[in-house]
Amino acid sequence: MIKNIVITGAPGTGKTSIINELKKKKYNCYDEVSRKIISDQIDSNGDILPWKNLLKFSEKVFKIRKSQLLESNNQLYFFDRGIIDVYAYMEVEKLKIPKEYYNDCLKYRYNKNVFYTPIWGKIYQKDKQRKESINQAKLIESHIINNYKNFGYTLIKIPKTNINERVNFILSNISTL
Repeated sequence: MIKNIVITGAPGTGKTSIINELKKKKYNCYDEVSRKIISDQIDSNGDILPWKNLLKFSEKVFKIRKSQLLESNNQLYFFDRGIIDVYAYMEVEKLKIPKEYYNDCLKYRYNKNVFYTPIWGKIYQKDKQRKESINQAKLIESHIINNYKNFGYTLIKIPKTNINERVNFILSNISTL
């Protein structure tokens, strides 16, 4: 059984908070790389930013996420997004998706059950790195969900509740995997 667990969803839906709580509980986790890349690019006046050069940004994110997946050696790891998220974001922006990305999404697999955090207006906030409106976030969510399903994954919706209950929901559901 594949032990790599993806937590996905639209921007601003609590994925990183869940990952941070799992890390506090001593679980192996991979952070969301997009925010780090954006922060580094802003600090260095770089242009590998989703609103400046989404193609280059997507290439960088895909490469890092794929590397994370390969490094995990199928030990229990939680991923703040997966390679399929990059595919979905590129699709939203109608970018030409390299055939290699499609093939990699088929070849490099996560656990068949993927957890997703649904749009939650109460907690959604734009910031320096998250520039999408709530409507854009909803569009992204639909593409993420469709792409995970198209690549053969089953999505498990994380309830809109406090962080401890969300984490406990995930942990109780992985014990049955």
